Order: sequence, then C-alpha cells, then structure tokens
Amino acid sequence: MKNKISSIGEYKSLLQKSTKYCFLASGILFVSYLYVVGAITFSVVERKGLEESTKTLLSDISAEELKYLSKEKELTKDLAFEEGFITASSIAFTSAKRAVAWNAGR
Repeated sequence: MKNKISSIGEYKSLLQKSTKYCFLASGILFVSYLYVVGAITFSVVERKGLEESTKTLLSDISAEELKYLSKEKELTKDLAFEEGFITASSIAFTSAKRAVAWNAGR
C-alpha cells in the first residue's frame, strides 16, 4: 500500500511539473505570436506610408514638369540675346573613343 501511495505522489509531482512547463511554453508562444503579429502590422503601416509619400512625390514631380514645359515654350532667341547669349559660330559634336591605359603600377 505504501508503494502505491508513493507512486501516486510521483505522478502528482510529475503532473504538476508538466502543467507548469505547459503553461510556461504557452506563455512564451503567446508572447512570440504577439511579437510577430505586431512586427507584421507595423511593417504594413510603414509600407502604406511609403506608398503615400511616393504618390505625393510623383504628383509634385509631374506638377514641376508641367511648369518646366510651360516655361520652355516662352524661351526664344530674342530672350536669349537679352540675357547675353550669342549665336555660336560653328557647332561641333564629340564622340567617345576607347582609351588605351596601362596599369603598370599595380
């Protein structure tokens, strides 16, 4: 009879330990879950903010391009002469050619 009682006590302590570890593991998993969900949420919010700022910047760029195009139409040779520009005597264009280089020092 004493043997059965001591074995019941061992099962009871084993059950208490396993219950304690299960609650501890559940708590750790719950905290990990909250961290992951929070990280994903903040990432999505940040991405939405970046998308909005990108849309705003693109809109501002478009407005500036329209201003530039309207100002470009106002440019004439007469206006350039008034600003001090002169007519070029000859127009020359350059082209890129391959350069030969020696890396003897390396």
